[in-house]
Amino acid sequence: MRSIRLANIAILASAFFGVLQASPHQLDTISYNFALANGGGGVAAKLDKSLNIEIFCVDFANDIMVPQNNYSANLTFLTTAGFNAATTRFGSNTNWRTVTIADDGTDGGSDDAADSAIINAANALGRYQMAAYLVSQYDRPAGNTATNNGIQTAIWEILDPSSYSLAPFSADPSAALEQAAVWYSTTSAAARDSYLSNYRIVSDSTMTACGPVLCGGFQEQITVVPEPKYAGLLVMGLFAVLSIRLRRVSTRTPATSLER
Repeated sequence: MRSIRLANIAILASAFFGVLQASPHQLDTISYNFALANGGGGVAAKLDKSLNIEIFCVDFANDIMVPQNNYSANLTFLTTAGFNAATTRFGSNTNWRTVTIADDGTDGGSDDAADSAIINAANALGRYQMAAYLVSQYDRPAGNTATNNGIQTAIWEILDPSSYSLAPFSADPSAALEQAAVWYSTTSAAARDSYLSNYRIVSDSTMTACGPVLCGGFQEQITVVPEPKYAGLLVMGLFAVLSIRLRRVSTRTPATSLER
């Protein structure tokens, strides 16, 4: 009986994590506190009325209003096993704009073509992972600098479908593009999954099919969701379900049978 209970708990845990990933969440934007030169950057927001997060723009062709209440958002994992293309704007896209890294003067351009090829060969998950990695490289206290603007432009180039107009340039993205390509090509899938385990893609749940990408709704973002919050919710949920199951067993089964 114990093995059956444990199996049921494992199933419930999996289902609970699935709800956290797939169910629309409430997203409220609060303030535009990391403004960059050509738009983008970061916005302070609150998730499900309880969790303070920072969301970073990865979609230059759409807007997000700040402040704004009651956005309906999907949160999508950036890991190999957790990624769900259907809940993201670009997850099903296979026709990307070609990225060409220009020589930024630091290495003589000797590996620019190879680094460009790494980005251009990446699938949707790989591009989202490179974008999330670059989000982790922002120097937020520095604010509107050439480096931060270069990172934002690089993110927009990496996630730029051919159906979009050319990503706007606010600074030279070459250094950031090289950094993303080197990180992606020198790490294993497991290492990338581990590094980005708390990162999520924040997408409007009302987006509809629009060719190879989804369209409509607010601008797509990337965020870091603190793990303890969701771990706590999981424990509370499992405890409640287990308590109900045990109560049902105790009322239906004679006490002597439980002692055997």
